[in-house]
Amino acid sequence: MTNLEIIHTLKTSSFIDENGERYALEFHEKLTDEEIEELRKSFPNRHIDDELAAILRITRGWDSVAFKMVYFDSINEFGFWELSPNSITLGHDGFGNYWVLDIDNEGKLGKVFFACHDPAVFIVHSQNLNEYLQHLLDFHQHPTDNYITNFQINTVSQIWERQNAFLPKAEFIKKNPKHTTFLTTFEGEDWTIADLSSGENGIGFAWGKFRPSQLAQRHPNELIWVLKNRRRNFFARLFS
Repeated sequence: MTNLEIIHTLKTSSFIDENGERYALEFHEKLTDEEIEELRKSFPNRHIDDELAAILRITRGWDSVAFKMVYFDSINEFGFWELSPNSITLGHDGFGNYWVLDIDNEGKLGKVFFACHDPAVFIVHSQNLNEYLQHLLDFHQHPTDNYITNFQINTVSQIWERQNAFLPKAEFIKKNPKHTTFLTTFEGEDWTIADLSSGENGIGFAWGKFRPSQLAQRHPNELIWVLKNRRRNFFARLFS
């Protein structure tokens, strides 16, 4: 299904939640051409991807009990710039957990991430906007067994407990010499690299193992984050 087909289904359907209660999503009006042009000023490179603009011409988004809000004009409302410098908030559950659509410096749409606050992890949730919308539709159609619920129950805890995405700076450079120039900015060896460059769904890192001030920088083009170690033996303690 295309994005617009999924949205039409979401808009015209009623659903039954896990308690047997029937509900419908509360859709908002579309944006006018003038409003879209004004919105462009807030996007990187003043560019709104055609895929996103097509949705905005149908609806700004919608509200639901489970996701609170799915707003396609919510540019940079997520707030954790170190994790995603530019993003659209595509839902939150009211408990500090967010789904965000990553946007690169040119305004192109990227992957959808799940940002959980307890435990504090940042995980690739969906490969693109269309896949995320498919996951949303599945969630509403199958409330007791769906990708989104299973992801929160299983994947989040796995990422917190396993540290597969973390590498010491020296080891990361040895395996990825093409990033040497980028990492020369970070002097010394007291750095940990979170590498999600493989990009598959379910890969993530436990940023809660660090303080917010330790999230130093994200690579401008790759899914790579640089984090400052608190002490020289921090990496050893990370796995203890």
